[in-house]
Amino acid sequence: MKRRTFLIGASAAAAGATGLFPHPAIMTARADTPAKVTLGYQTLWAGGGQIFETLRHTNILELNGLQADFKTFTFGGPLGEAAVAGSIDNIYAADAPTLRAAARIPGAKVLHRTHDQRFGIVVRNDFKGTNLADLKGQKLSGPFGTTVFPRSIRAIVAAGIKQPFKEITIVNQDVAEQAEALKAGLVDGVTTWDPTYEQLLRQKIGRELWRDPKGASGIQGLSGEWLKKNGEQGAVNFLKAWIIAIWWTSNNLGQADEWFAKTSRLEANLLKVATDADRYLRSPVKDIRTLDFTVTDAEIAESQGVLDFLQEQKLLTSRIEAASYYDRAPLTIAQKQIAAGDIPDLSKIVVTA
Repeated sequence: MKRRTFLIGASAAAAGATGLFPHPAIMTARADTPAKVTLGYQTLWAGGGQIFETLRHTNILELNGLQADFKTFTFGGPLGEAAVAGSIDNIYAADAPTLRAAARIPGAKVLHRTHDQRFGIVVRNDFKGTNLADLKGQKLSGPFGTTVFPRSIRAIVAAGIKQPFKEITIVNQDVAEQAEALKAGLVDGVTTWDPTYEQLLRQKIGRELWRDPKGASGIQGLSGEWLKKNGEQGAVNFLKAWIIAIWWTSNNLGQADEWFAKTSRLEANLLKVATDADRYLRSPVKDIRTLDFTVTDAEIAESQGVLDFLQEQKLLTSRIEAASYYDRAPLTIAQKQIAAGDIPDLSKIVVTA
């Protein structure tokens, strides 16, 4: 309890130092009845996972007029299916699963970038090869419903394996099964991300064969039904809560790591590599106004390339036009309001559970 009190105090001090406690005259009034939202997040995706833990364990959503229930998933494929089925109101994953789900949910929109991640391919310690071309004739696994899988396969094609689904034995496998599969020799390599990535290396279950030099960013949207019911203001409130949660998490990362480690059942010390990969979590953010979660045109074009590759490989039945699912207006409003100081009093943030 003393630790939590100190952490909350540190947040308030940081807010005071930046002059961001809003003047009561321009604070957004909280609705008498909070808007309800059911949020899904991934227990094996570090970086964004800590942000959801902050939303779950503090009153940040409440301060922004929202009341949330939370559901957990191991990766983006099942989460996207849950969004399509209507059991959660958000779609939180990397680009491929988020856009594939949005294309099946009338009125769904992608609203913002979430966090940065690293990903790559880890192979067995006794794997003889040293580059991606050496995967020819080997057995490689990865969750098909992710973006890490097609991005990794695209890199394999670029390395010279032009027909990966014929020249490699490729297995659809949950990220939660990767450690045991490598240990048992059931596969020669896995396409993976943090914290499983770091776990495989740290515990010497496998070695890194390839890492994407740029990494990737997560994205998040809301279902059409939720947007229809709560309107643009609801989306703006949610985005402001997200941005505040990022700011709070960066200043209280140890606490957020503890929460996420407990949920994921992994060691908290595995998470540092993941948060070091994120532009805002690698060090405390002092000024909340510096946070920007806009998805750029270049990122949308890159996502289109991933979707087109999936269609070429017959993993998508029809083309998805990525740009049509993005709506950057609510984020623009949210970030302008934060810049103007139109946010809840950051000193009111408390740990609730």
